[in-house]
Amino acid sequence: MARPPYKTGDMVNLTAGFHNQVRPGPFEITRLMPPRDNKEEQYRVRGPDGLERAVGHHEIEEEIPVPGGTAG
Repeated sequence: MARPPYKTGDMVNLTAGFHNQVRPGPFEITRLMPPRDNKEEQYRVRGPDGLERAVGHHEIEEEIPVPGGTAG
């Protein structure tokens, strides 16, 4: 079963990036973007460095649970 889409405010870790470089997180989902041509969900995320980047659903490794919150 496919993972459900994430929502704005969710905190996530990302898979390794270009040349398997570590992408230190956590990253916050700041915006939902239109799906790619292959129907994959896309998200705008902000990392601890303050920079935003676009990522596909397949690049999200896991959601980070928020203490006292609910998982999305």
